[in-house]
Amino acid sequence: MKRTTFLVILAAVWGVARPAGAGDAPGTLRLYAGGGLRPAVEKLVSAFAGQTGICVEPDYGGSALILARAREDQQADLFLPGDAWYVDRLQSLASNVAQRARIATFRPVIVVPRGNPKGVHGLADLARGDLRVGLGNADACQVGRVSKQILEQARIAIPKEKVQESLTVNELGVWVKMKAVDAAIVWDAIATNIAADVQAIDLLPEQRIVSDVVLARLKTSPHPEAAQCFLDFAQSSAGRQVLAREGYCLPELSRLLPSQP
Repeated sequence: MKRTTFLVILAAVWGVARPAGAGDAPGTLRLYAGGGLRPAVEKLVSAFAGQTGICVEPDYGGSALILARAREDQQADLFLPGDAWYVDRLQSLASNVAQRARIATFRPVIVVPRGNPKGVHGLADLARGDLRVGLGNADACQVGRVSKQILEQARIAIPKEKVQESLTVNELGVWVKMKAVDAAIVWDAIATNIAADVQAIDLLPEQRIVSDVVLARLKTSPHPEAAQCFLDFAQSSAGRQVLAREGYCLPELSRLLPSQP
């Protein structure tokens, strides 16, 4: 059966068969999503609702924050952090992952205000004393974890007084747009979405650490069929088109993977 046909049939069954009072509201799924994914997720859930009639209510935050929320929520349906590490971590802590699928990849880049007024050309420049640098908090979000790893591997130390930390990658992009900082490390998709105001500087190949964006259906879901429907939609042609338009790098279609013991 084609995936699109399956989605339509499931939506019809879901609308008729779902028990009254299940979940937050009739036809609503609860999704914990990384803040950096917000532009794509908003369009993804809108397209999904338009095709199936099933609503998805996202709760956004840094990946570490939504990990804690998803672990505590006994009715969470879906989990979409900024890297597969958080999905593995949730499974390790709560054995809560039913299925997972890799739907995109994140690549870190440096962004600076358009015109590059401070002449930033690479990672080493971030250690210059004349720059204010925006970094994600390593304990709160995936871009912070990756930035810390990249800087440590390159043996680059940015003066602490020159660093401004954020809990989300989206805020880092806003800071560069507003020129509150001179440079920041963000995801390539973030840079694409604010390209009118910033320009991206690629890292050297040996400096890059790619994050796999994995969507997971959770065992706590009160309505696993609908949650599976969203997982399938994210991998469908329509879902991949949404992600591509938002500047995400798309992997080969991944096989749905069950939770690991």
